[in-house]
Amino acid sequence: MSKKRFTDEQIADFLRQAKEGVPDKALCEKYAFSISTLRRWKALHDSAIRQKLKKMESTAAVVYLGIIAVSLLLAIFSHKVGGVLFIFFMLGYCVYYIAQFRKTSGLFVATDNVFVSRTGLGASNAFYWFSWIFVILFTLCAAYMILR
Repeated sequence: MSKKRFTDEQIADFLRQAKEGVPDKALCEKYAFSISTLRRWKALHDSAIRQKLKKMESTAAVVYLGIIAVSLLLAIFSHKVGGVLFIFFMLGYCVYYIAQFRKTSGLFVATDNVFVSRTGLGASNAFYWFSWIFVILFTLCAAYMILR
């Protein structure tokens, strides 16, 4: 097996520069590697990020189901307040999940095209949208209770 010319840190730096808008051809000429190599590195990087997003989604499924199950059990077997208080844990996890998803999916593309990273191949995440819907509904309910 041949020795790698570039370390993982150097490759990450090349990909960061490409993400910031440095033309691919200029990067290849400056550091003496081919465009096909740069494309291969980008593809490997993107597939790693997609795997992170899929892992986050599977973890979120377990957490959301756990929170919903516990809140229902608390609402059924104890005071209704116990189940309602668990909604705040759900809200906290939704906000955390939105932040983590945006941070991870933002690694896909340049900062001026971040919306593409949340709608492109492998980034369509039901729990991301569920989290936004839950946060918006919670905010509307809280506003209604305050204004009522």
